[in-house]
Amino acid sequence: QNLRQLVRKEFGERMEDALLFADVSERNEHLRRLGCADVFLDTPAYNAHTLGCDALYLGLPMISLLRDSSGDTSTSASDNQANSICDDQSTIATDKLASRVGASLLRAAEVDDLVYPNMSDYEDA
Repeated sequence: QNLRQLVRKEFGERMEDALLFADVSERNEHLRRLGCADVFLDTPAYNAHTLGCDALYLGLPMISLLRDSSGDTSTSASDNQANSICDDQSTIATDKLASRVGASLLRAAEVDDLVYPNMSDYEDA
């Protein structure tokens, strides 16, 4: 319900129906459903892991955020705007294992161009 409210607030009523929720299913049904998507958006803080593997297996484009690990914690205007949407003023870190898996999967699949270094590029993808 909260996700639908956020989508309605940010994008209007017409986009609310773009979110589809489904019950747990057998693997073949899960893959069939996943194959209906246009793109897989890997969440920054906690990446997809097995679901990301499934998406890539199906040929579904996946995009992932992986910030520079140099310790630079500066944020862009887009980063700040995205954080305010989520009511979280801190930068979403991608320095832990759980937030780096998606980028690792994409790099292993040799599609590095789907790994974005900042929130602005990630959102524009």
